[in-house]
Amino acid sequence: MRKKSEITSTLNHFYKNPVAKVSLELFLTIGLVLFLAVFAIKPTILTMSSLIKEIENKEKLEKQLTQKIAALQTAQTEYLSVESLLPVLDEAIPSTPEIIKSAKIVEKVAADNKVIIRSLSIVELPQNDSVDILFSQKAKQKLNFSINISGDYVSIRNFTEALRNSRKSFVIDSVTFALEENRGSKKLNANISINVPYFGVETKVLSKSK
Repeated sequence: MRKKSEITSTLNHFYKNPVAKVSLELFLTIGLVLFLAVFAIKPTILTMSSLIKEIENKEKLEKQLTQKIAALQTAQTEYLSVESLLPVLDEAIPSTPEIIKSAKIVEKVAADNKVIIRSLSIVELPQNDSVDILFSQKAKQKLNFSINISGDYVSIRNFTEALRNSRKSFVIDSVTFALEENRGSKKLNANISINVPYFGVETKVLSKSK
């Protein structure tokens, strides 16, 4: 009993000592700091880190958008510089085969150069749309004509040159001459292969429609 009283007296004396009070306050302060670090400061640091990362991502996105806007402005400037030429380009290489128009141009050029069209045929007609399309895209295609004409050499040469210089694009693939003799008179014929380019829809066919 006496020993217990001595311990109690010693502790009371210790806690009354200023050094003990300072140690206890220091311990409580350290504990409070640790508590704040775990439950208050850490979430704040994590939030700040997340915000910094978000700001960096937005700055990167802004930079990319600025580059895209600059590219669009450049493209728009280039487009405006050639906008007036687009109708000419569309006439030269249209978006459809324009079979009738092409044939009429060939007939007019033949009449202007005094050659006779003996036959004019299309080697292969463009595909129709009665198919199930898997996917499609714009692609340069061509309409192939086979023409047989008669006339003198100069007229035939002028005919081919006139087609090549037409505003509508005609590509002369080949010219084959043949001399025809009929009742003592000779006539120069020419078989001409022509392709007429156009930007049509190139399709990947899944199957034929019923």
